[in-house]
Amino acid sequence: MKVIHLVLGKANPDRMNGVNKVAHHLAMSQHELGVDVEIWGITKSPDATVYPRPFPTTLFRAQPFYRDLEPKLLHAISRQKKGTVFHVHGAFITDFYKVTRLLNDLKIPYIYTPHGAFNKVALEKNKWVKKVYINRYEKNILKDARKVQFLGQSEFDHISTIVRLQNKVVVPNGQDFGELEFDFHTMQRKAEPVFGFCGRLDIYYKGLDTLLDGFASYCQKGGEGELWLIGDGPDRPKLEAQCKSLKITDRVQFMGARYGKDKLNRIANMDLFCHPSRSEGSPTAVLEAGALGRPLMVSTATNVGVQVEQHQCGLHLRQSNAKSIEKALFTFLKMYKENEHPQLGERAREMVSNEFNWKAISKRLIEIYSAKG
Repeated sequence: MKVIHLVLGKANPDRMNGVNKVAHHLAMSQHELGVDVEIWGITKSPDATVYPRPFPTTLFRAQPFYRDLEPKLLHAISRQKKGTVFHVHGAFITDFYKVTRLLNDLKIPYIYTPHGAFNKVALEKNKWVKKVYINRYEKNILKDARKVQFLGQSEFDHISTIVRLQNKVVVPNGQDFGELEFDFHTMQRKAEPVFGFCGRLDIYYKGLDTLLDGFASYCQKGGEGELWLIGDGPDRPKLEAQCKSLKITDRVQFMGARYGKDKLNRIANMDLFCHPSRSEGSPTAVLEAGALGRPLMVSTATNVGVQVEQHQCGLHLRQSNAKSIEKALFTFLKMYKENEHPQLGERAREMVSNEFNWKAISKRLIEIYSAKG
């Protein structure tokens, strides 16, 4: 069996979106398990330097929606031998629609992972445009896939309101502990404890407006500590203005985009990692923070809330709003003062190691690739 992971972009896991990172780790893990694997990227920069891997990485030129696939890509697909399976990562991408139609014609099976694109909240943004696109394109991709991999239960459940699928399955993302190696050093803090977030500063998806509202209410009622926000995005000015309006600018630090060991060290200096998302597939930042031994405060939409409860490694926000966040912060403050948070962190690391192991996830997907029908 040969597996080709298809992504949008240059297929680099560093400084790239979570989808590219997931495809990279899946492919690396499957390669280690003895699978013949490749990564293909569709990008506007096909001549870019490819990320070094022990297996082929090939880049193809992205095309406007009104053009056919690049001839080089058409040829590469047509020459695949029997036993090849494609794993397509990402939704609402016209080139992927064209690829899957060709795969279907050639009777080459493919697995489709939308990476959270069909969560209820995600579909509310540009609702009518997405509805038209789904009816015209995505439904065909979903129905013709050997399996559709959803990263969490919320998306798995919600897809039934759009299209009825018999070929759907829940398989989460994983975490590579090897990429979390760094030299820890204590960072200066204004106050204790430190609550933190790391990710794209997107108000709509990440629920950062509710995080600030909840933190502000917590502060006004005597709550201690400060909030660190790692990341950047178009909503940063709005969030900074919200902090000013809430009079918490002295309690919130915007740290900007951080990468590599610098980012990891900042997360490791947090006492509670907060992720109150309205919509996620499987947030890599939460798994990183848990693997770094940080207690977690997560919304149900992150798709890890149940595991956080089961492993008793943090706080599950079943209602992700300002009031519930305020209450959770006070709950953690009590734990912090009673020095219970180190045990939470140890259990968070154990949870990630047991529940989100790349090798186990890769084996599960290999079974799916091999299954007929």
